[in-house]
Amino acid sequence: MGLFDWFSNTDDIVKYDNITKEVEKVKDFSNFGKVTEYIYLKSGIVELDKRAFVSSKLQQYAISENIYTTDEFLKNMQNNSSFYQDIINIATVNETFFMREIKELKWLVRYIKEANRPLKILSIPSSSGEEIYSIMLLLLMENIDINNISFMGYDINSKAVKYAKAGVYDEHSLHKIDKDIKERYFNEVSQNHYELSSMLRNNARFEQKNIFELSDNYEKYDVILSRNMFIYFDDSNREKALKIITSLLKDGGIYIKGHADYIKSHPNLDNIEFGIYKKSQ
Repeated sequence: MGLFDWFSNTDDIVKYDNITKEVEKVKDFSNFGKVTEYIYLKSGIVELDKRAFVSSKLQQYAISENIYTTDEFLKNMQNNSSFYQDIINIATVNETFFMREIKELKWLVRYIKEANRPLKILSIPSSSGEEIYSIMLLLLMENIDINNISFMGYDINSKAVKYAKAGVYDEHSLHKIDKDIKERYFNEVSQNHYELSSMLRNNARFEQKNIFELSDNYEKYDVILSRNMFIYFDDSNREKALKIITSLLKDGGIYIKGHADYIKSHPNLDNIEFGIYKKSQ
């Protein structure tokens, strides 16, 4: 190969051209508030632009998808439902574990025992399923038949819903589970990962839902647990979410909020215990 042949090698030109194109891709996420505002309007999740760590993760994911500007980011969310769902999955934190805020769960078990009738229970957000499965375990510990209870979980995070259906959890998620309960209802499937008994998994349904997409046409529930969801909302969306929750409750139904949630009074909800409300009939 001659000197001029070496300089004219097509493969090297292509490689150099690709490098040039990469250099031309300038990252510009200025005015990122346009993205977080869109997420807020669609999901109710507020102040993502003020959470630097989350905003950074969203931008890193966008770059991995060859999206380099705020306008491209916004356009993809508007036109690509799969991309938008990935963004919601990153933006929503699912830090939970079995037997979390157990005082209210034990109250619910007593309520179910005294009711002594079939009940429909909704968990929203249901995260990766620990709340619903904790209720089941507590009921079984009291020798209460869980087949008489209908369990439904809604969560905006599609990955969380997938994990809830699979029912596989790590040591952190199970750290408040007694050893005998763990041995009875979980099987170790890999190092430090345990699969919940299919008997429990088959007694619950989980679906990906945004609370603001729900309406009066959905089925009504005897009990709704919505714990630590309102921390993501501003006052306007808290009020809207509470109105939807109340509309999904049967008359006389029970609503249980999270310790971190703040809600204003509602004309149809009477506070009967700390964090526990009953819908007037």
